[in-house]
Amino acid sequence: MVRMKHMKYFLIPLLFPTVALAQECESGRYATEQFTDIGVTYAIPFGSNSNLAGGEQTLYMDVFEPLGDPLEQRPVVLVAFGGSFVAGSRADVAPICQAFARRGFVAIAPDYRIGFFLPNTNSTSQAVLRGAHDMKACVRYLRRSVEEMENPYRIDTERILIGGISAGAISALHAGFLDLSEEWPTALSAQYDALGGIEGNSGNSGYSSAVKAIFSFSGALGDTLWIGDGDLPVCSVHEVGDAVVPYYTEEVAVFSIPTGLVASGSHDIHARLDHQGVPNCLLTYPGTGHVGYLDYEPLNSVAFVLDFCAAQVCDQELGCGNVTASVSDQMNLDTFSVFPNPTEGSMMIRVTKQTWITVSDPTGRVLLRERTATGVANMDLSTFAAGTYLIHDDDGAGQFIIKVDPR
Repeated sequence: MVRMKHMKYFLIPLLFPTVALAQECESGRYATEQFTDIGVTYAIPFGSNSNLAGGEQTLYMDVFEPLGDPLEQRPVVLVAFGGSFVAGSRADVAPICQAFARRGFVAIAPDYRIGFFLPNTNSTSQAVLRGAHDMKACVRYLRRSVEEMENPYRIDTERILIGGISAGAISALHAGFLDLSEEWPTALSAQYDALGGIEGNSGNSGYSSAVKAIFSFSGALGDTLWIGDGDLPVCSVHEVGDAVVPYYTEEVAVFSIPTGLVASGSHDIHARLDHQGVPNCLLTYPGTGHVGYLDYEPLNSVAFVLDFCAAQVCDQELGCGNVTASVSDQMNLDTFSVFPNPTEGSMMIRVTKQTWITVSDPTGRVLLRERTATGVANMDLSTFAAGTYLIHDDDGAGQFIIKVDPR
């Protein structure tokens, strides 16, 4: 009798979180929009580390919260921007963060270190690690904020999810699955200690970087064998013919430059998850675009991820599975392309909507910035010295390394 009494006394506290979670989720919170007004706190420092130039870079995050929310412990989701590890900013993912906050999440748009680099095995591996390390530091900071700062964002550290777009998704996948020293990139074997090993040196040591689940808009992973039994659930959206981040497993090219690295995209990640019996969801779009679905079908693609995250934070069974979208061919045209490359001076720019085009040198110095109309426009680079340059649009549709070789 004494043993049963002690068992009952122990079980009663365990029931409270379960009951509270059920009540929290039965209202439709996380599954549907619950809030209209969103509050944003910008540029909160969460860590720092050496940037590409060798200086110290402070890392910031923007926090999106539903206003008028009485809940004291809310799930938190990190959304990392894209840009091929050379461009992009926290502001790029504000619409997705707002969508999460309207459903009742606390959404974080974190920095990670970016900058111009000439792609090869070493430099690209380091770029991926910078993204993963900085994301881990942000997760650790959130746990630190609960323990040392009286939980200013009212988050539940047992329900932290991470994800992102393109390079941001790659960062999240590596933060989640690159978790053993034997998985460390071979090209960087001599730099293991200097770079901080698996956890990195971006701050908030002593706190866990563990997360509950991952979502990926057109991301990839260095090796699907890193995914084991009982590993993290994943939700992905990807175009089957993506020429920037592979949908299957193939050599990775950055700005069309081969890197010597092989990575697995969403199809093969989810095949491995299925094989290991890990819950997962995959939405596949036709076409050869790269995250083009965020332009032409954002409601469906983002809602697919939001629904996955809602199920995760409510401990509900997933019902999404593997889905193939059906959209018109014209929706899958590249939204930004340049040709010819290399060029002798005249560069043609094709865009599907008005945008600003920027050309920078390898140091990041802006050399040319022009507004283009929809269609094909000409950009004169004949005054440029022979060399390589970065060209990108303000909408994040694409970035390319171009080679100028004037006669």
